[in-house]
Amino acid sequence: MSVTRFTSSILPPLLLMVAAVTLSSVNSQQFQQPPAQSLGDVLHQLLDKDKNQKVSLEEVNSQLDMLESIFNPAAEFGGQDSNNDDEVNEYKQLLSGFKSAAPTIFKVLDVNSDKSLSKSELAHVTKFEKALKKGGGMRELLRDLFSILDENADELLSVDELVNGCGNDQVITKISSRVHESFPLRSDADELKEFVMSSIESVIGGGAVVDKESVAKGMKWIDDDEDGHVSKKEVGK
Repeated sequence: MSVTRFTSSILPPLLLMVAAVTLSSVNSQQFQQPPAQSLGDVLHQLLDKDKNQKVSLEEVNSQLDMLESIFNPAAEFGGQDSNNDDEVNEYKQLLSGFKSAAPTIFKVLDVNSDKSLSKSELAHVTKFEKALKKGGGMRELLRDLFSILDENADELLSVDELVNGCGNDQVITKISSRVHESFPLRSDADELKEFVMSSIESVIGGGAVVDKESVAKGMKWIDDDEDGHVSKKEVGK
């Protein structure tokens, strides 16, 4: 799986959530289909259950739980259609991964740290979706981040390079600056860097080091040829 495909894997659960919640609302006759809207606006409308113009993490988790309950019966009654079973299992894995990542994604989007997402904050989801399209800039961003992490410039990323990058202030500064160019999720690159640093610390604990085993496991999603490295080709030409 290339980095581009891996990065885009968070969108199917979002779109599935939109479809599931929309269907539920239509069936209960409580939802009037709006004209064509951006993904961010649609998510805001569907997730904001109490209509206070803000989306809480609890509201996000509630919709993810509902979506999960839809897929569990689908898996049970998949019948003998192996292709259908594979599809259901794939989306269940994506959904599981998104549920695990939801708190972190929520924090990234929560620009003002008020523990809720406004329509303007969810607009970043739309920008992210557009960036994944051909010519949208995501491929260029990923290749630039690859180069920053590639210490020996051999066009291969090793576990050690990824681990070292997480603990290297200069690397994190460069990554934060480059990401901020494409997705200004904070007021400036320095503020984004502070968020990145605090996120790393929250995962590994103060004074601890990044777990190589966890990094190696995560790399398997990207390492198509299973050689223990991530190449530029695997990131995407």
